[in-house]
Amino acid sequence: MNPNLLKIGKLIGLLAIAVWANYFGPGFLATVFFLGTFVAYFLSKDEPFWFVFFLVISDGFIGFFNNYEAVISAIPGLPAVEVGHFYVVLTLVKVIRKKSTFKPFYNGLLSILLVYLIFLVVQGYVLGVSPELNVQFRIIKHLLPLTLFYTLPRLFDEEKHFRETMTLFIPFAFIALFSQVFTITTGFAPSQMLGLYQNFGFAADLEKGFVYRGFFSTKMVLISFFAALYYIATDTKHFNKILLYAVVAADFMAAFLSATRGWVICFSFVTFFFLVLVLKLSARRIGLITLTSVIVLTSLMSIPVVYKQFSQAFDRILTLEALATGDMTAGGTLQRLNDRAPRVVNKWKESPLTGWGFSDDFFKYGDYHVGNQNILMHSGILGAFLLALFFVYFQLKLFQQRFKLPRSHPWKAALLIFPIFFMGWFIIHSSSGQQFQYYGSLTDGMSQSFYFSLGAILFRDITTLHKKKE
Repeated sequence: MNPNLLKIGKLIGLLAIAVWANYFGPGFLATVFFLGTFVAYFLSKDEPFWFVFFLVISDGFIGFFNNYEAVISAIPGLPAVEVGHFYVVLTLVKVIRKKSTFKPFYNGLLSILLVYLIFLVVQGYVLGVSPELNVQFRIIKHLLPLTLFYTLPRLFDEEKHFRETMTLFIPFAFIALFSQVFTITTGFAPSQMLGLYQNFGFAADLEKGFVYRGFFSTKMVLISFFAALYYIATDTKHFNKILLYAVVAADFMAAFLSATRGWVICFSFVTFFFLVLVLKLSARRIGLITLTSVIVLTSLMSIPVVYKQFSQAFDRILTLEALATGDMTAGGTLQRLNDRAPRVVNKWKESPLTGWGFSDDFFKYGDYHVGNQNILMHSGILGAFLLALFFVYFQLKLFQQRFKLPRSHPWKAALLIFPIFFMGWFIIHSSSGQQFQYYGSLTDGMSQSFYFSLGAILFRDITTLHKKKE
C-alpha cells in the first residue's frame, strides 16, 4: 500500500481517537491521551506528521477542537493550557537537543524584532498590567507561538519535510469543504451529527434565514492553498497535478461559501496572479480550468441550500460596491472603518511612537478586526516599521534568488508564489482579521512559521547550488 496513504490513515485514526478521548471518554482520558502524544512526538523524527496533527488539533476538525477545547489543566487555579502550546515547548526542547547550526537568512532582522518584542513586554509593565496570574499567563500564551519562527526552520531543515507536510494537508482541504457543504445542507455541523451537542452560532443563522458565516479549519485552508500553489509551480513529480488543483479549488470554495469578503478577495487575487504571472497559461489551459470550475460549481449549485448560500455569499461580496461609492458601512454590513478603526486609532494617538505594548490599555482597546490599526496601537510607528521591514526584506531576498537560477529551474517560477500569496494574505489581515503582529495564536504561529521556514530553506538550497556552480 502507498506509504503516504498509510500515514494519512494513521493521522486520521489518531484524530478520531483524540475526538473520542476529548469529548466522549471519561474526563481524565483526554489528559492521558494528549500526554501520550507529547511523549510520542518527543521520541519521533517525523516532524511533518506531528506538525499537521497539532495544527488540526489547534485549528479545528469538522466542528471539533474549537478554541480552548483541546486543553490540559497544567497549573491549578489558572486557565487550562491548549495542547498546541505544549507542542511548541517541545519543539524548542528538540531544537536545543539537536544543536542545529542553521540560521535562516532573515535571522538578523528576526533578532531585532525579538529585542523590540521584549521592549513591548517591558513597556506594558511600565504602563500598567494587572498583577493577576491569569493576565500574566495570557501574555505568555500570546508570546509562546512565536517560538516556532526559531524552531521550525531548524526542525524542517530539508525541503522534503515541507513536501511531506503538504501530502498530509491534502485530505484536510477536502474535509474543510465537506464540513461547509454538510453544514449548509443539513443545518448542523458534522460534529453535532456525531453527538457533540454544542451551539454553533453560524448553524443557527441558517435556521433564521441569515447568511451562513461558518468557516471550518481556516488556517489549514489558508496554508494548504499556499502549499498547493507552490507545488503546482515547482512541477514536481511527487504530486498529482490534478489533485493539487483540486486542493486549490476546494480551499477557494470553502472560503467563498463562508461569505467572508476578505478571504474571497485574497483567494481571487492570488489565483489570478498565479495563473497570469507564474503559470503563464495558454488560452487552452485557462479554458480547461474554467470549464472544470463551471462543472464543480454547477454540481454544488444543484443542491438547493448550497445554491441559496452561494447567492447570499455573492450578494454579500457585492456590498463592497457600496464602499466604493462612499458608504463606509458597505450597506450596513461593515463596521470596521466607521466604528472599530477610529476607536483603536484614537488610543494609538496617545502613544504614537511605540504604542501601548502588552499593557492593560492594549488588552482593553485592542481589536483584531482592524489589523493595521491594531499593530500601530500595540507597537507604534516604530514597531509597524520594523515589521514591514522584515516582510519586505524577506520578499526581496527571495526574489533576488530567482536570478541565480536557470530559466528552466522549477523553483524560479515557484519563488513568485511567496510575494503573490503574501499580498493576498495581507488583504485578509487588512479586511477580515489581524494576521500579523508581535504575538499570535497557535494557528498563526504554525501557519506563518511554515511559510517563512520554507522560504528560508529554499534560500539556503539555492545559495548552495549557486556556490557549487562557481
